[in-house]
Amino acid sequence: MDSRTRVKAAVAHKEPDRVPIDLWGSASRLHNGLYENLCPLLGLDPMKEKARPGTLAEYVDYRISDMFGVDFRHIVIGKPVGYKSYIDDKGNAIDEWGIGHKMSDAYNTISFHPLADPDPDRLDHYPWPNPTDPGRIAGIADIAKDWYENTSFAITSCTATSGFFFDFGQYLCGAEQFFTNLYLEEYFTDKLMDKLEEVFTALHLHFLEPIAPYLEWVEFASDFGTQTGPFISVELFRRFFKKPMTHVFSAIKKKYPHLKIFLHCCGSNIVFIPDFIECGVDILNSLQPLAKDMDQVRIKREFGDALVLHSGVDIQHATQGTPEEVVAEVHRAINAMALGGGYIFAPANHLQKDMPAKNFSILYNEARRYGQYPIG
Repeated sequence: MDSRTRVKAAVAHKEPDRVPIDLWGSASRLHNGLYENLCPLLGLDPMKEKARPGTLAEYVDYRISDMFGVDFRHIVIGKPVGYKSYIDDKGNAIDEWGIGHKMSDAYNTISFHPLADPDPDRLDHYPWPNPTDPGRIAGIADIAKDWYENTSFAITSCTATSGFFFDFGQYLCGAEQFFTNLYLEEYFTDKLMDKLEEVFTALHLHFLEPIAPYLEWVEFASDFGTQTGPFISVELFRRFFKKPMTHVFSAIKKKYPHLKIFLHCCGSNIVFIPDFIECGVDILNSLQPLAKDMDQVRIKREFGDALVLHSGVDIQHATQGTPEEVVAEVHRAINAMALGGGYIFAPANHLQKDMPAKNFSILYNEARRYGQYPIG
């Protein structure tokens, strides 16, 4: 069974020959430090070209994918040509949203929030990004077509934006102010969500137009969970975020009905899963095993008929452990979620620089070995 057929079977909730394996997707990359440590062990020179410059996981190296039987290729949105980031007088790198960034210990942090003042009138005149900037899609149709016609890999899009409604509310307003706005500035928050919906819808339809025929799914990311519980109540999710998320997903499915919706959501988010399904989510990623209430056996039992489960391999402790602990974590995740199909193997988020490079090979080799159906 080739990779594309294998992935299609899993997404259809059928058991393929083995569990599909993912790497270099929206939440399954390698921190720069890990990548640089891994390449010598694999006999590779690090890539000179950076697929995602300025991020903590800048590289996409499909040589590694091919060594370990990874089943995917991923299309990354291009940079706008109509906007160039700049450094302001306080050292903030200002992106096309007007949001400021600084690096802290090799991690990107948000350092300036342009909509910290909840003035609804300002939203009408705010310089929103141009969602149809031609730089976003330059060259991606040729890449997708070549992969589709000349390889058997499953192809997906990576996230077009780093976050979604809930996340951009915090980026633009600041986390404390945004959470305050949910209670005290409802009109402003509704208007902000409407503006974001316009931009996100237009941006994704523009991004997908040249590549949709070749894709299995389109990826989104929004973190509603912390380690110990959800960021907000289900009631607040339904009040402010469920409708705009549904509208964006529906617009995509209306134009491209074959595409599945993939959502990355970190932390403890089980209380939102029924609403995610109603929003139109088909594939749920992260399934962070050490977060509160994220029992993967329960999630598979209760939601496995409606959702494809993607990833769920612990990166907080297991991947930093002994070889035996890494192998045990592979077995645990596959045993919890792979029965009957509908599961794709990957780490619960980007593999970090504190992971011993030798553990990467153990992780992916064991996934390919142990993930053969019938499991066990």
